[in-house]
Amino acid sequence: MFFALDVAFLLSMAGMPFVADSLGQAIIDVLPGWISIPLIDALHQGAKILLVVGVVALFLIDGAATGLLAASPRRRTASVVGVGLLPWVAAFVLARLFAPLRIELVTSLIDAAVGAAVFLAALAFILPSALERPAETGPASPARRRALLGTAAVAAAVAIVSLPLSRIAAVGSGGLGNIATAARRLRTRADIPAANPAVDALPGITPRITANEDHYTVDTTLVKPRVLIDEWRLDIKGLVQSPFSLTYDELLDLEAVEQIHTLECISNYVGGDLISTALWTGVPLRDLLNRAQVQAGAYDVVFTSVDGYTDSIPIAKAMEDRTLVAYLMNGKTVPQDHGYPARMLVPNIYGMKNVKWIRTIEVVNYDFIGYWQQQGWSDSANVNTNARIDLPGRSVRWTGGTLPVAGIAFAGARGISKVELSSDGGKSWGMATLEVPLGPLSWRRWSYDWTPSGAGPVKLIVRATDGTGNTETPIARSPYPDGSTGYDSIDVTVQRG
Repeated sequence: MFFALDVAFLLSMAGMPFVADSLGQAIIDVLPGWISIPLIDALHQGAKILLVVGVVALFLIDGAATGLLAASPRRRTASVVGVGLLPWVAAFVLARLFAPLRIELVTSLIDAAVGAAVFLAALAFILPSALERPAETGPASPARRRALLGTAAVAAAVAIVSLPLSRIAAVGSGGLGNIATAARRLRTRADIPAANPAVDALPGITPRITANEDHYTVDTTLVKPRVLIDEWRLDIKGLVQSPFSLTYDELLDLEAVEQIHTLECISNYVGGDLISTALWTGVPLRDLLNRAQVQAGAYDVVFTSVDGYTDSIPIAKAMEDRTLVAYLMNGKTVPQDHGYPARMLVPNIYGMKNVKWIRTIEVVNYDFIGYWQQQGWSDSANVNTNARIDLPGRSVRWTGGTLPVAGIAFAGARGISKVELSSDGGKSWGMATLEVPLGPLSWRRWSYDWTPSGAGPVKLIVRATDGTGNTETPIARSPYPDGSTGYDSIDVTVQRG
């Protein structure tokens, strides 16, 4: 079974959904919120890893059970074949029932069929050595081997017949995004200030702009959608006078703008790393809505991704000039993990409402409840003011003088007006130096020259104040349902020397 899963995984590198991911995705989509939310809250990104490991374990357990049945001449051959096929068939069928928009039909069938064929064929070749012992020889052994090989041949035939129907060849590397390019009609270029060399030189400081491969990813799917760009359309519809659709090429022909934009996940804990900043290029959503002519009574704008994920924002937020349909990320087509071919960017709200793999934009006259809101998460999802300490580490050597302390602070579109640091449990606060922000929607790096009072353990605490003058709350709160709050802190041991 392990070898069969290896083969199925190798096929997934060619664009087919890995059979364990398909079954895991079905489980994700069928789990109620009262189960999934506590798991996510407790395990964060580890919840997905644990799920996949659990699914793989189920396959391996089934493989062991099938082997035990096959080794017993008293068991019916049909039972052996049925148990051997069970996880492969279940993965395909359950994915079709519960995750049809996320798991592609043909490629998932190919991956499951090939995996099943490899498993049954391998078992058939192992079987004679297990059965043909002096006390157990007889007609059952070759008959069972023929049955396993025959079923494996049928599974292989299913995969071969399905292969011409798959779209893998049409979804090459270009279909995965992350291709260097530039906007065709750039109306506004981002005015990025020069970096501060002294801040950049600090060991462990967060880069001002996050590389595409380092940008955090959180989504509801184990299998990322693979869009056929020639067939993709962006539909603008609903409560509008003139609904229309755009091809990818037509989207690129529209006037675009650049903006630096920081995205943060609502499930990010205080001091967490589910926050990143990139230079995005895209079309203002209001340009599209103005072309469609929004009718009176509009309340929400609903976004639906190609895999069926939904969320919404109020019509007023949709008409803000910095709400974008983005198609470039740091000078490259948006990578597959981040929403290729296009995604939403909405100021001042957490990442869950910045829908990836956008497929439809629909204006409605009611309060739409999206995927995560149905699980109890915030609908407004406004970013909470927060600061993070990047350095120093847990242990520092001090020879006298000052030690650098630095990190980032973020408050969405409100900006950051000041950051303060305390080394005495919050009794007193020192003002940090702020780097010039990259833009009105970006995080802000800060630094502080700290003079320890002596050797030993110290707790450093940081707090930020947004551009409206409101300082973040010291009350610690977990991410669910409105995002985490509280001061970030680190315990540092100061050593003389």
